[in-house]
Amino acid sequence: MGRYPSADQLLDEAAEQTGLSDFGPGDFRDGLTVLLDSLERDGDLSPGADAAVIGDFRRRLVNRLEVEAWYREHPEVDDVPVRGPVDISGLPRTGTTALADMLSFDPQFRCLRGWEQTKPCPPPTRDDEADDPRRLEFIAAQERRSTEHRAMHILEIDATMEDTELLGMAFHGQQMVLPVPGYRDWWREADLTSTYRYHRRVVKLLGSRRPPDLWLFKAPHHKFHLDGLAAAYPDIRFVMTHRDPAKVVPSYTSLVSSIMPPADGGRDPHGLGREICDHLRIGMEHAIEARGRIGEDRFLDVHHRDLVSDPKGTIRRIYEWLGFDLTPAVEQTILDWQRANQMGAAGAHRYTAEQFGLSAAQIRSDYDFYIRHFDVALEGLKR
Repeated sequence: MGRYPSADQLLDEAAEQTGLSDFGPGDFRDGLTVLLDSLERDGDLSPGADAAVIGDFRRRLVNRLEVEAWYREHPEVDDVPVRGPVDISGLPRTGTTALADMLSFDPQFRCLRGWEQTKPCPPPTRDDEADDPRRLEFIAAQERRSTEHRAMHILEIDATMEDTELLGMAFHGQQMVLPVPGYRDWWREADLTSTYRYHRRVVKLLGSRRPPDLWLFKAPHHKFHLDGLAAAYPDIRFVMTHRDPAKVVPSYTSLVSSIMPPADGGRDPHGLGREICDHLRIGMEHAIEARGRIGEDRFLDVHHRDLVSDPKGTIRRIYEWLGFDLTPAVEQTILDWQRANQMGAAGAHRYTAEQFGLSAAQIRSDYDFYIRHFDVALEGLKR
């Protein structure tokens, strides 16, 4: 008997909890099995963290059951249009969140919000969403964030957020904040074609009672599986952000280390740094290869230095490339937000590469292919 339940046990528990039996399409059982096996084999969680982690898995299975029940009761959802989407991706800590938050102020976009992902059913409505219990609970949780975490990561409640929960419902998510390196080895090379088909199924449900239908996505982890994403969303266009990897890798490692559940006996920061450095490098290798297959004309590259130094010009360039109207009112709202949320506005995020067993020179050497391919500026150095 292992420490963690089997996939079959969790499926049975979710079915018993809901009285439902249809978990929907896709190969989610494979991902769930690999994830549980990796947690059993590789995991170093403190025992007190087990209930919350397994509870998340069970909740996502319940969500799957409820999604299929909703489709049975509302078959018209299958005909809901999905326009776009515009997808913001790249390495993490390159401005993906800031850019997504800014574009989310434009009412022509339908944002994939964190609070509606955690429990998609019933799909939200515009009239009731301000007081939706899911949204209020999400707000309360964010208000409990530490001052340190607020300095690390901006969060707008109604902005588009990473699709962690949707991919989690398919059990083909990155799972970076869990100690499951074996699972991530499998996930990086997995075929996510059916995962993103299911992703679109949930997106249609979420948009069925809450327009508009032009979607805005944001997720740095999309870079690992751009082909699957493009297959599910044939009209998708990508905005990819870039920054010096010597800044990106330790910053992201610091963020991940701050939100990982406690480890039994403590966690090795050097091991985490090495894993994240390799993981993100492989993701960018995948992205460059996929861009060649998908077509470079569907990608716009945005550099962090330009987003910070010239936000107005950068936003206008994005809208011009997309062919979308940027109204004066929306532009002013975006610029006001950018001024209020400039780097350091919520406090300083302090970290060094060395605390994670890394160095700027070594990271830049590992990512030389990326720096050269996108002509990425090296911060603190003259080029």
